[in-house]
Amino acid sequence: SMSQLEKHTRRFTEYLAANPFHGKPETLYEPMNYIMELGGKRIRPALVLLATESAGGNAEAVLPLALGIETFHNFSLLHDDIMDAAPLRRGKPTVHKKWNEAVAILAGDNMLVEATRFMALHGDKEGHILGFFLQTAREVCEGQQMDMDFQQRDDVSEAEYLEMIRLKTAVLLGCAMYAGAVAAGTADATAVKMYDFAIDAGMGFQLQDDLLDTFGDPVFTGKQAGGDILAGKKTLLWIEMWSKATPEQRREIQSLMADPDESKKVNGIRHLMTLTGAEARVRELSESYFEQAALLLHDLDSEGLDMTGPAELLAFLRGRQH
Repeated sequence: SMSQLEKHTRRFTEYLAANPFHGKPETLYEPMNYIMELGGKRIRPALVLLATESAGGNAEAVLPLALGIETFHNFSLLHDDIMDAAPLRRGKPTVHKKWNEAVAILAGDNMLVEATRFMALHGDKEGHILGFFLQTAREVCEGQQMDMDFQQRDDVSEAEYLEMIRLKTAVLLGCAMYAGAVAAGTADATAVKMYDFAIDAGMGFQLQDDLLDTFGDPVFTGKQAGGDILAGKKTLLWIEMWSKATPEQRREIQSLMADPDESKKVNGIRHLMTLTGAEARVRELSESYFEQAALLLHDLDSEGLDMTGPAELLAFLRGRQH
C-alpha cells in the first residue's frame, strides 16, 4: 500500500488548495495558480514531508517548504513549455497558449521569486536550506541548457547524458528530501544521505521512464508506444544504440527515421535498440540506481530513522515496470 505517500500527497494537495497565490494585478497571479492547480503526482512536495517525518519531525511544519519546492518545479515546467513551444501540459493548454508568451515569462519569473521566498522564510536559521535550494536551482538551469544543447549533437556520451538528467530532474528530488531532513533538525551527513537516496531513486525512475516509453505496454503506461522515437528524442536508449551501431546499422537507423510509416519506424528502431544492446544497458543502469537507493535506505534505517515512507516510494517507483 502507498499509505505514507498517499497521506502526504493528500495533505499537501489540501494545503495547496487553501493557499493560492494572490496579489495585484490579478492578471499576474491567475496564470500562476492555473499551472499550480494542473495537478501532477506531487512527488516532490510529498518527499519534503516524508523526509521530515522519517527524521522524527513534524510534517505540518514543513508544508511551506513543500510548497516552495513544488512552486519551483512548476516554474521550471512553465518556462520549459515556452522553450519547447508545447501546446499541452497534462492535457490542458499551457500557460503561453492560454494567455501569451509575455504573461507566461512573467508568471514564471514571479513563481521563481515566490519559491525562493518560501525557502528563505521557512528554512533553518543557519540558511542551509536556502543555500542548498539556490545551488539546486542553478543546477536545474544547467541541466535544461545541456538538454537543449544535446538535441543539436550526434555524439552525446552516456556520462554526459546521465549528468544532464541528474541536474535536470534528480537534484530537485534530492533538494526536497534534504530540506525536509534539515528542517527536522537532522545532522547534515544524514540529510546528505537522504539527498543521495532521492538522486539514485530519481535516476532509476528517469531511465525506467525512457524504457517504458519505448518498450512499455501502452495499455499500462497510458502513453503512445514509442512516443520518444516518433518525437526524435535523444534518450539514453537512442544514444546507446547510435554509439554501438555499425555503419550499416546507422544507415538503417537514418532510413527508418525518414520513413513516414510510424509503426514501421517504431518497430524498426525498437528492434535495433535491442539488437545493439542499448536496451539491456539502460535496464542495467536503471536497476543499479535503484539498488544504490535501496542500500542507502538500509543505511538510514540502521541509523534509527523510520524509512517506511521512503521505502514505499522506492517500491512504487521500481514496481512500475510490472
